Amino acid sequence: MTGSPSLAALADAVRDAADRRARRAKLDAQLRVAEQLVVTRRDELRPLEQAQAAEEADVRRLERLSPARLWATIRGDVEERVAVEQAEADTAARATVAARARLDDAKASAERVRAERDGLGDVEGSYARALDAYEAGLADAGGAPAAELAHVAENLGRVAAEQKEIDEAAAALQQATVALDHAVDRLESAGGWATYDTFFGGGMVADLVKHSRIDEATRAFVAVNRALERLSVELADLDLPAVRGAEISQGLAVFDVLFDNIFSDWMVQSRIAEARDRAYRLRSLLAGLADELRDRAARAAGVLAALTARREEILTAG
Repeated sequence: MTGSPSLAALADAVRDAADRRARRAKLDAQLRVAEQLVVTRRDELRPLEQAQAAEEADVRRLERLSPARLWATIRGDVEERVAVEQAEADTAARATVAARARLDDAKASAERVRAERDGLGDVEGSYARALDAYEAGLADAGGAPAAELAHVAENLGRVAAEQKEIDEAAAALQQATVALDHAVDRLESAGGWATYDTFFGGGMVADLVKHSRIDEATRAFVAVNRALERLSVELADLDLPAVRGAEISQGLAVFDVLFDNIFSDWMVQSRIAEARDRAYRLRSLLAGLADELRDRAARAAGVLAALTARREEILTAG
């Protein structure tokens, strides 16, 4: 029965996987250059094809009954004109053929690089598996490298978990921000109609629209607060404080209907203004929170990169 691979064999596998990984990186760079050359050659061909088409059209106009041929016939140089135009068309055709050949060569070169690159397979996966196998072999063998690898692995797991929590919080924050933007938009509309009703007489139609906008804003802020509740759950995983919501009175529209006078109009204006101020403060708070999450994500990514590099350094030493 065949035993487990030796540490030397596992180290050789790591080196081989690293070589293939490096080759893939070089081929990726070559392919980018080759694909750009294809674009360049295609751009070179296009005007040449257009020029050839124009020259061939000139020949056809002279060869058939046309104003150009009639004029050439009158002048007595029709054959000479046809010969000149045909020569120009032939020159344009040769230039087009040469450009097509260059484009075909560029395409073939790019395809060769792409085929070699794709033939390497999943180099990142192979490299990761080789490192994992070597790490397991070192752990079985024990010693200082194994102890440090265990410590690095523990920290890698911790940072990866933190990154996941940051991503989840960022997604919840995005949802809350979108909900708040919608709520502020509805609130601004309600405020505009309230101003119109207060200072310009409004009328029944204005009242109806205003009440509709107040109801929409109220429902929108309910959605904001639900999104903030979900966000607060995600923030708790990061030891960040919860975010309080901003809302307008559920009975504001009813109050305005029951007491439809200048005093109630001013009250509605005041309540909407207060809600707007709270919403703007909340928007500023969410923007600051977004900056905090980006900073934490950047720090976590830096720690993860350092730990990954140290793990690779241990496993590829010697």
